[in-house]
Parts: sequence; structure tokens; C-alpha cells
Amino acid sequence: MHLFSQCISVELSIHWKRESPTFSLTENDFCVPYLHIIYRNNSDDALYFLKVSQSVNNFPEFVRSGTLVANNPTQHGNYSNMQFLVNLGASPYYLNAWEVIPDTLDPNEEHEIPIINDDLANIYESLSNNYLDSLSEIKTHYTASDIIPEVILDKFKDKFVFLRPGETCLDTYNLIGFKLLKGGFTFYICPYLPTYVYTTPIWDNNQSKYTETKTMLPKLVGEYKLYSGNFYSNKISITF
Repeated sequence: MHLFSQCISVELSIHWKRESPTFSLTENDFCVPYLHIIYRNNSDDALYFLKVSQSVNNFPEFVRSGTLVANNPTQHGNYSNMQFLVNLGASPYYLNAWEVIPDTLDPNEEHEIPIINDDLANIYESLSNNYLDSLSEIKTHYTASDIIPEVILDKFKDKFVFLRPGETCLDTYNLIGFKLLKGGFTFYICPYLPTYVYTTPIWDNNQSKYTETKTMLPKLVGEYKLYSGNFYSNKISITF
């Protein structure tokens, strides 16, 4: 099922809150930045689709480089005067994490995951026990039994957005880790929503390897129709 792209918009904005952060930035600095992601249904239909980002206690998740680095949130790099892209987007994989890359790198080309992602992951792990439990979860793919309407509405409702006509949905992400590392960051979303997710890989005897299995999402979940294809979005930048 494909609907016109103007039916859905996903809008990014930065908001600041005055609070006492877990990590002291300076003695008098209590302003914490948050990224707001607003999903908006501009159509006359009730729609559902994969989220462009998921969180643990309002903290973003990050891919790791695989490099052995100290898991100490007080010891991290300083990225002042460097510019980065923060890539968000609806992922057909079970784990949908952010990736931070230098703005000189083409995200569509094969590349190694930059160390800054490890620094960010370490900082957020120290803020939440649930964060570490989530990222250490072995599951990387859905199963076929996960992608049935009743389960999507219950067990996996936080991985999807459900909007009636004219409704909006707000997700909020704490950016304290970015403020600690410093630098300039441009957040953007790959503006495409898939019709499928990857379920448990199947062994291919001919190729002697596991192959990805695409499982189509249900066209209807409760009262909500599947929305797929492009949508309107924007970029937002912040410098620390």
C-alpha cells in the first residue's frame, strides 16, 4: 500500500530544558538539549508505520565501531571544531540505532563506524541500566510471529507510530552526550518508510551463507493502514 508523500511529515527541532544533568558540564550550566521528533498525519486515514528512531528512557541508541575502547563516560574524546552528520531513519532491522559520521563522509558508501559512536554509547550506558540491557540484547531480527497485527499493537507498539487523521506524536531524545563531546551536529532522516522488516535469516546451501529474509508488514493493523514510501522531513543543526 502506497500513499502520497504529503500524507506524513516527520519534523525535527531542538529544545532546551533547565535541569540538573547527571554529568556536570560546568558548575553553573544546567541547560540540557533535547531533540524532538514530531510525526504528523496530514491525511484522512488512520495510518501506522515504523519509527525513524527508537530510544531507551529518552536516550538515543548508537551503533558501535567494534574497536576496544575504555567504557568510562568521564574519559572521552573532544570533538570541538569538527562537524558531523547524525543519521536517523526507519530500519527494517530489530535494532534501529543512530550513527554519527563526519560530514565529509558519504553515508551511502561503505565505511567504518567512527569512534565517536562508542563515546556516545558509553555516556548513555552510564545514565541508564536499561540502556545497557537493551543494547546487549542478542536479537537483531524480528521473527515472522512478531509481525502479526495483534503483536504489533501490543509487544512492539513502541517500534511503530499509530496516528489517526490530523494526529501528531512526539518522541524526545536527551542530547547531553553530544554536549559533553562538543562539535557541530546536523540531524537528518532518510525520508523513506519500508513496507517490510528483516526476519530470522535463512541458511542458503547454494551460497553457503545466511540470507536476509524480508517479511512484509500487515496492510492493516487494527484500524490503521500501513503507510510506506517517502515523507516530508527537515534537517536541524546544533553546535556545542
